[in-house]
Amino acid sequence: MKILLVDDDEVLIERLTNDLADQHYVVDTTTDGLMGWEYARSALYDLIVLDIDLPGLDGLSLCRRLRQTGYGGAILLLTARGSSTDKVEGLNAGADDYLVKPYTLSELTARLRALLRRPTAVSSPTLHWGQLQCDPNANLVTVADQTVVLSPKEYGLLELLLRHPDRIFSNTVLLERLWSTDDFPGEETIRTHIKRLRRKLKQAGADDMIENVYGMGYRLRPAPPDAEPELSLPDPPSEQAKAAAARAAAIAAFDQFRPILGDRMAALRRAAAALNQPPLTEEVRSQAQGAAHKLAGSLGLFGLTAGSHLARRLEDWLTQADATQGADFIALVDQLDAQLAAGPGESFKPSSGSGIVPLTVPSRPTDTRHRVLAVDDDPLILAQLQRLLPPWGLDVVTISDPRQTWAALEASPPDLLLLDLDMPHLRGVDLCRQLRQQERWQTLPILFLTACREPTAVYELYQAGADDYLPKPILEPELVNRLFQRLERGRLLQTLAGTDPLTGLANRRKGTIELDLLLHLAHRYPQPLSLVLLHLSPDPALTPGPARDLMVALAAVLPTLTRRGDAIARWGDQEILIGALAPTWPSPHEALGAPLAQFWADRLRSNPDNLGLPLGIQLGAATFPTDGNTLDRLYQQATHRLVPLV
Repeated sequence: MKILLVDDDEVLIERLTNDLADQHYVVDTTTDGLMGWEYARSALYDLIVLDIDLPGLDGLSLCRRLRQTGYGGAILLLTARGSSTDKVEGLNAGADDYLVKPYTLSELTARLRALLRRPTAVSSPTLHWGQLQCDPNANLVTVADQTVVLSPKEYGLLELLLRHPDRIFSNTVLLERLWSTDDFPGEETIRTHIKRLRRKLKQAGADDMIENVYGMGYRLRPAPPDAEPELSLPDPPSEQAKAAAARAAAIAAFDQFRPILGDRMAALRRAAAALNQPPLTEEVRSQAQGAAHKLAGSLGLFGLTAGSHLARRLEDWLTQADATQGADFIALVDQLDAQLAAGPGESFKPSSGSGIVPLTVPSRPTDTRHRVLAVDDDPLILAQLQRLLPPWGLDVVTISDPRQTWAALEASPPDLLLLDLDMPHLRGVDLCRQLRQQERWQTLPILFLTACREPTAVYELYQAGADDYLPKPILEPELVNRLFQRLERGRLLQTLAGTDPLTGLANRRKGTIELDLLLHLAHRYPQPLSLVLLHLSPDPALTPGPARDLMVALAAVLPTLTRRGDAIARWGDQEILIGALAPTWPSPHEALGAPLAQFWADRLRSNPDNLGLPLGIQLGAATFPTDGNTLDRLYQQATHRLVPLV
């Protein structure tokens, strides 16, 4: 299990970290409250330990922010303040427990173990798989009452899989959960530890326990039939029911695109006819090659993986044509034609990894959605992406002409970009290279969807700045998992780079640095500092309604309303914070209220359906030194003073 320790006592950190490591816990540490906030946003922790008196951001404020942003794990507060009032304040901030200094190390670790046990109160504290038992309290693993000696990381892998028996864990998630940020090894380390764990379990009699799901990660196999379940749960849908649902969805999508697929097969049949009655002209060959290329890329999404392989062989034949083998080409066309005529039907097998497969992707909040921009000249690929990805929380914007990419990026900045390699007008690799030359898009995750597997072409993708590539035919399980892996890494990179990917403004990490600098200058050269908070809460009926789009538009106009040197940062999902040293305006409301009200009115007038809806922006302000001497205090005051713009 993974713990975050935020305390400015370096002696305590070292002693506690060593003690927890001996008990098989993974521990991240920081001595600054602001960095604690960044750590908590960048990784998933089972428990967070906070000292109250922290530099940067005090423990109570950090605790409140964690709860307000949906952190559901345990929080333990450490403090030298022991009054009843202090304890009540800490618990009201969202803490699960409260420990007053001085305390012993044994008392602290006992409190931690107690908090970590709470989520399992509804079930047995001992984890089971067949004859294997894992006791988290004693860090003990046994098989048929014989102890299995595991290293801390091997134990952590086993416990994580036992606690989430239905989930597939990618290498990225395993590294995040079981290794600290200061010691983040490569994916080869995961394979090594899994291999050692399997060997030890096999020697103990628990063979074939961990399954490697190709392209996705690792999961626990179903327990042997004689294993007793921990809880009495409703029977899950049968494999037959899952397969039937997946087959029905694939057939419906396939029928929708039969005309396009028919046109592509017609191009291949023309080439086959030309081989029977030569010559095979360059125009016919080129059209057939393009059709085979697109079929090889798209048929896998309908479960027709064999058809994808046939199309790939046809494409290869047309690339290196040998007239003496024309009969082979004609036979391949006939086979592919027969498969398309039959459609997915009974040949569609979800268990083989094609089509819709029930699987678990890296965890995310249920209300979190990501935006994916897909650029591909194949309408089948784009349509299938729009069908497959939204159920996973991935909203897809599609473009068939790569020349429209820049306008789409500016109109609605995505969280991830999918590019095809070979497109008319502009190659995907050239577009990727252009994007990486712009500072705003340097940390945007970019994945290629391509049927090309040549090492030189793959090398060119990475040289242009690609993060990853997926070879066509594309299978949904691998696609979904790879997208979430890149979204996780992209979020970390964007946090470190200091740029908010949606708006191009400073993110919270960089904004905190800039605002702290302005506050330092205000202290040193006694000058007022205005902190202005903008909170977006648009009416759900607004067209276009998402606060996300409003945030982008507002971020574009704010630099024109502020001065060079003022700090502007996206502070939260619906918040923007502005810091202005020695402002010349009479008051923030007078300076920004009217222009922002006009901005909002223009947006409402741009669509008749919006007329009459209430304003969607609230403004609050606080001033140093009148309202406080710290950034957190000024932010709190600005929050209390939020009023709608009128």
